[in-house]
Amino acid sequence: MGRTENPELSISVYAISMSILFFIGLPHLRIQQLTIVYYKNFNKITIHYFVLLVGFLCTILSVLIFFTPLNIYLLKLIFGLSGELLSQVNHSLKLSFFIPFILVLKMHFYGIAIVSKESKNIWKGTIFSFVATILIAIFIFFMRYDGYLIGILSFSIATLLETLFIAYLVRKQLWDYKSKIFQKDLNMIFLFKFFYPLLFAAFLPGITFPLVNATLSRFENPELSIASVSVGFGIFGTLGFAINGCQSTILSLLTNGYNYIKIRNFSYIIGFITLFVCLIAAWIDPISSLIFVKILGLDEQLASNSILVFRILSFLPPFLVMEQLYVGLIMDSKLTTSIIYINICRFGVLIICLYTGILLYKSSGAMVGGLAWGLTLFFESWFAWFFARNLRRSI
Repeated sequence: MGRTENPELSISVYAISMSILFFIGLPHLRIQQLTIVYYKNFNKITIHYFVLLVGFLCTILSVLIFFTPLNIYLLKLIFGLSGELLSQVNHSLKLSFFIPFILVLKMHFYGIAIVSKESKNIWKGTIFSFVATILIAIFIFFMRYDGYLIGILSFSIATLLETLFIAYLVRKQLWDYKSKIFQKDLNMIFLFKFFYPLLFAAFLPGITFPLVNATLSRFENPELSIASVSVGFGIFGTLGFAINGCQSTILSLLTNGYNYIKIRNFSYIIGFITLFVCLIAAWIDPISSLIFVKILGLDEQLASNSILVFRILSFLPPFLVMEQLYVGLIMDSKLTTSIIYINICRFGVLIICLYTGILLYKSSGAMVGGLAWGLTLFFESWFAWFFARNLRRSI
């Protein structure tokens, strides 16, 4: 998309569309944790039904919004969109309405891979998705489709293929009747009581991207602001990919009775290695220019703003590991209501950052977006420590 005729518009359409899709499919942020906690020792069929029910509810919601006049109304009211940006986001959402359902299934299958100690399947699925996305994006680019379609179609098709691929890899664990089922009468209500605090907690991280984008759409040059934050955050997530799996790994190891101190030390090693990589990529000009200008093909203005966002976020890896470690402790204890309080505090920090930014720095969308994300994630790690600090003593 960085090499299309209007990269700021294309990337902005993709960023807004993805933030909405991820918000509607927000149960996928926590479905993996539910799978890890219950799948090994409980009735697997009931858990499958629960996951399918959650996925279908997400699909119904996406259809009701994307294929009715409500979609245009919300895009205008919340995001303040108009003109070409509005029409392209509307089209993108209709093309990818099934993504929330696919995301829920995908994270469930990855959870099965983790709890079954088949971690190699996670690498296979991730590499498969990466290669598929690149090949599909290249194909669409040379077919001369509009820039925003490169992002939305390559993601949608690659995610669907990845989900089918990971389902194939864990097929033997889907109906594993050999493992002990300690509680055969596990029901939907029992799962819902565990899941609803996680779902509520997922609502707040899930709304972060739409809220940031909705705020930046009211800044000067909104396409540049949204695109810069999207690219900067995307590169940070790519270089920090190892951190993304920390919470699931931590939770799986805790569930299987591994030593907490060893888990903690290993997690922080991952965090500081990622910190080192991000700092080099963000602050050494030849490397940052290579990534943002040569590889991504961004113009000078978009590249400089994206690098600014990436530099703000580059200090976060140890704190992200810290948050995942303590949230993993909370989930392992099944006292999931604490996660609600953590995310309420996080939401408060986000609102303060965005409100301050729109009042004082309306001409610096990239800086406001980067700081809003950075400060929110930084304080979330300390909120997680505060609410989980006593759980460490019981391990």
